[in-house]
Amino acid sequence: MNAKTMIASPASALARKGMLADPGDHFKGRYEVERKYAVDDLTEITVRIEADGAIPFTLGNRETDVFLDWPDGRLAALGKQQVIRSMQPSGRVLWFVKGPQPDECIATDMEDFDKALAMLAALGCVEADRVSKQRDIWFLGDFHLTLDRVPGLGDFVELAIMTDDEESLAGWAEKIEAFAADLGLRAGALQTRSYRAMLADRR
Repeated sequence: MNAKTMIASPASALARKGMLADPGDHFKGRYEVERKYAVDDLTEITVRIEADGAIPFTLGNRETDVFLDWPDGRLAALGKQQVIRSMQPSGRVLWFVKGPQPDECIATDMEDFDKALAMLAALGCVEADRVSKQRDIWFLGDFHLTLDRVPGLGDFVELAIMTDDEESLAGWAEKIEAFAADLGLRAGALQTRSYRAMLADRR
């Protein structure tokens, strides 16, 4: 293998997974501290973060989240959510569990969306809900930013960080809120409920 091939290989591997940059440690950790804000114009936010040096990770993906539970609703009763996420056209698939703590989130990559759903169905899980959105993900400093268009709800910006240090959660929350203010995101636009919960109110 020549030097040119060695240099190109990591980028090629990322591209095959639909990634424009190495995620590093951005998605590592048991806890995800997140703040979500409703916005009128995602283009304005995109221009702002690009000027600040944000790095694109994935752009133009349509994400479909399938929420799965057992028929008796045991996960919901425990305050947990189990989700299989498909991202197209990047082709990435994630399996993650959130809760019972508000910031608790464990995630891993999967190879095949349909096979993951089939495996969980074989274990007795059933689909409880489904949410779709258009999403761009950017990195800026310690944070990852998601710019979302959600049919039926509107446009949103999520600022987040993942960590294994439970004692740091309050500190990270303060840093995210300060970062949001720097971006011009209004405190009054903060959304405390999930897209799933907000969509349920509109059905």
